[in-house]
Amino acid sequence: MKKPPDRSSHTEATLDPQRPLSAESAALDSGRFLALYDMGQQLLEQRQPAQVLRTIHEAIVRHLQPDRGALLAVSADGSCRPLFTHELDLSPPLPQWPVSWTVIRQVLDGGLAVLASDVRANPQLEDAESIQRFRIRSVMCVPLGEPVRGLVYLDNRSARPFTAADLEFLTAAARYASLVLKSAEDHLRTTEALELSGERLDMLQGELLRHEIVGAAASLLRAYDALRRFARSGARVLLRGETGTGKELFARAYAANSPRPGSSYVPVPIPALAPTVVESELFGHVRGSFTEAVRDKKGRLELADRGVLFLDEVGDIDLHLQPKLLRFLDSGELYRVGDTTARRIDTLVVSATNRPLEKDVEAGRFRADLLARLGHVIEIPPLRERREDIPRLVEHFLGRYDRGPRRKSFSAEALAALQAHHWPFNVRELQQVVERSVCLVDGEVIGRPDLPEYLRHPATAASPAPPTADAGPPGPLRRVVEEAEKAHILRALEFTKGNRRRAIELLQLSPETFYRRLEEYGLHKKGAE
Repeated sequence: MKKPPDRSSHTEATLDPQRPLSAESAALDSGRFLALYDMGQQLLEQRQPAQVLRTIHEAIVRHLQPDRGALLAVSADGSCRPLFTHELDLSPPLPQWPVSWTVIRQVLDGGLAVLASDVRANPQLEDAESIQRFRIRSVMCVPLGEPVRGLVYLDNRSARPFTAADLEFLTAAARYASLVLKSAEDHLRTTEALELSGERLDMLQGELLRHEIVGAAASLLRAYDALRRFARSGARVLLRGETGTGKELFARAYAANSPRPGSSYVPVPIPALAPTVVESELFGHVRGSFTEAVRDKKGRLELADRGVLFLDEVGDIDLHLQPKLLRFLDSGELYRVGDTTARRIDTLVVSATNRPLEKDVEAGRFRADLLARLGHVIEIPPLRERREDIPRLVEHFLGRYDRGPRRKSFSAEALAALQAHHWPFNVRELQQVVERSVCLVDGEVIGRPDLPEYLRHPATAASPAPPTADAGPPGPLRRVVEEAEKAHILRALEFTKGNRRRAIELLQLSPETFYRRLEEYGLHKKGAE
C-alpha cells in the first residue's frame, strides 16, 4: 500500500500587504531587517521609477534567491508586462508565459500576498496546468500598490520551499517599495508637467513676440492663452482693457490664430468714424440713399465676409445703431443703408472696449443684450499690474527707435523710476517715454534726470496718493483708475496750455473719446481750443 504523501512541508498563507509584519513576528532576523533598511536608504535617494524598480528587483533576488522571478506592471485591464526578470523568459505571448496564472489571478482578484510553499500538496493548485507543465513547486506573489499597479512573482522548482518568513520579508519590501515607487512616479509626472509647462510658456512668449506683444507676466500669458483657445474655435471675444494696453495687437493675434489666418482682417475704429457716416461705414449704402451716395458701397462688416471683424471701442457705438449691430450678431444678416435686401455675412467677430460697459448699461447708454452677444471676456492687464515686463518693453522700443551705431540703454535708476510709475496710459505711454528719450538724449545711457518731469518727481505724477492708515477701506479699483485718468488728462491740458488738439495728439485718443472723457469727468470747461 502506497504511503500518503508527506504534507508536513506544506505551508500556504496569504498576507495583507498593508500590514506585512505582525507585532509578534520573529520571522525577520537582523540580517533581513538590515536589508530592508539598506533598501529604504537607496529608495529614498532615487527619484526615477526605473531606478526604484531595479533596486527592488536586485534586493529580492539577493535575499530570497528564487529560481525564477519577475517584476510585472499591471495595466487597468488586468494585463501584465515585464519590467525586470530573473531567469524567466517572458518573451512569448502573454498566455504562454511559464508562470502560475492561478496564483497571479488570485493576487489580482484578492489584493493579498500569496504563498504556496509546496504546490504539489495544495489541492487548489496541484492540478493547474502551468504548475504541472513548468514543474513549479513553490510560489510567492505580492501586489504592488492599491489598487494593484504591479506584482512581484517568484517561484522555485527545487526542493527548497519558500517560507512564511520569506513572504513577510517580500511583502514588507514590496509595501515599502510600492510607496516609494508611487512617489517616484508622481515626481516624474510633476517634472514632465513642469517641463511641458516651461515649453508651453516659451511657446506662448514666442507667439506674443510674433504679434509684437511684449511680456512674460503670468497675467499677460493667461490672457493670450485664452485668446488662442477661443480664436481656434472661432468664438467671439470681447477684449477689455485700459487705453494703451494693446487691445488691437491682441485682435490681430486673434485673427492669426483663428481658422481664417489668411483671410481679410477688417478693423473698425468706431470712435474715429464721423458720427454722420458711422452707419454707412459699418453697413454700407446703396446709390441714392443720401446726398453723397453716388454709388453702391460695401460697409466694413460686409468687407469682413469670410474673414475677421474687429470692432474697436465697441462701447462708443451710438445707441440708435446698437439694434442693427445686435441683429447682425444674432442672424449674420445686414441691410445696407437705403436697401431692402438682406445680405448674409459670415465673419468672426472680436471686439474691444476700455469702457465699463456694465456701467453704461445701467445708465442706458448700452444695450444689455448687445453686451451679452459680444462674446467671452478677456481682461488685458494694465502695465502697472505687470511691472516686471517694463525692462522687456524698454528694450523692445529701444530696438524700434534707436537707429544709432550703438544702442542706448536705460540706467538702473531710470528703470526703477519707470517701474515705480502708475502708467495710466499703459504701454503706449511707456512707448512715448522711450521714443522721447532716444530722440533727446545724446549719450549712450539714459539716466533718471533725462526722464520727463513727472517721472523724475513721482509725487507730482498722476498716480493717486497711497491711502493712509485712517483713510478707511479702499474704494473700487475702477474709481481709482478713473481718478488717475482724469488727473492725466488734466496734466496733458496743462502741458499744452489748454490746447486740446495738441492734448489729443499726446494722449493718442480719438477726438470723440477725448471730449466724452472731458464731459464725464467735468473737465469740458478746462482749457481752450
